[in-house]
Amino acid sequence: MKLAYSLLALAGLSAAAKPPKDPKPPGVTYLYTVNITGGDTYPVGAGPYGTRLVVPITGGTFSGPRLKGTVMPVGGEWGTLDANMANRPNQTAFHIDVRQTFKTDDGAYIQVIEGGHSQPDGSGHVYLRFDTGSDKYYWMNNIVAFGVLTRTPTGPTINTWMIDTPAAPASK
Repeated sequence: MKLAYSLLALAGLSAAAKPPKDPKPPGVTYLYTVNITGGDTYPVGAGPYGTRLVVPITGGTFSGPRLKGTVMPVGGEWGTLDANMANRPNQTAFHIDVRQTFKTDDGAYIQVIEGGHSQPDGSGHVYLRFDTGSDKYYWMNNIVAFGVLTRTPTGPTINTWMIDTPAAPASK
């Protein structure tokens, strides 16, 4: 009898676990563009994950539909050049690791944590996490965000979006 219940339970789980035929992809909402200025690059040296490069953040600006302000002159990038990439052309070679602090025009502080990887074309794909105690911007603590980083003569620019949950299908 236990075996029959176990098989019924497994059958129910396998039926429930089937993905939809064509799941609807999530949407995206534009958050902001940030232009970051940085200081000199400090090659820290080789480590277990490659060569560490540190670049202090000296400032910048950000602007989007729901927030704008300045990048505080604190934080930086602690990126790593992957030591195993020398024999793998056209693959990611730089691992992005950034901490920066935004100050919005209305005085709120938002900590921004970024990670990601360089791309063969020189851009970077980053994922972002936010940390703020501001009531106005508290919603940012609970979003999933991503960005595309491009390098400019004055420093990196990152265009950033958040992922939106797809709408539920209409009831029949």
